[in-house]
Amino acid sequence: MELGFPKSARLLRRAEFLAVQQKGKGFAEGPLAASWTGREPRSTRPGMRPAVARVGLTVSSKVGGSAVRNLVKRRLREAVRQELSSLPAMDLVLVARASAVNASVGDFRAWLRRAADRMVKGAGR
Repeated sequence: MELGFPKSARLLRRAEFLAVQQKGKGFAEGPLAASWTGREPRSTRPGMRPAVARVGLTVSSKVGGSAVRNLVKRRLREAVRQELSSLPAMDLVLVARASAVNASVGDFRAWLRRAADRMVKGAGR
């Protein structure tokens, strides 16, 4: 299993974050809020990896000071890195809520697994 969080799997520009939040679906539960839109799968030519999710992370100052925000971001990035290969092909924006301060990497991983199921079911509607 390949673990990584390359730039090709990240949302980096403000416009990308805003597009997902404005045009996509979303929900808030527990330590995170999520917004997502589906992505067109890339062609699977020989030697080309299938499309993966692109993820953007946001931790606002409401969560805490800079040291606390950085801790939450590190935990969340690690959880995304470990779960990225199991996420469906979509653009996903994760916003940490105040309760994210107490969440571990394992908590974030479990949340991502539950959220992926919910997003796949929600996309079929």
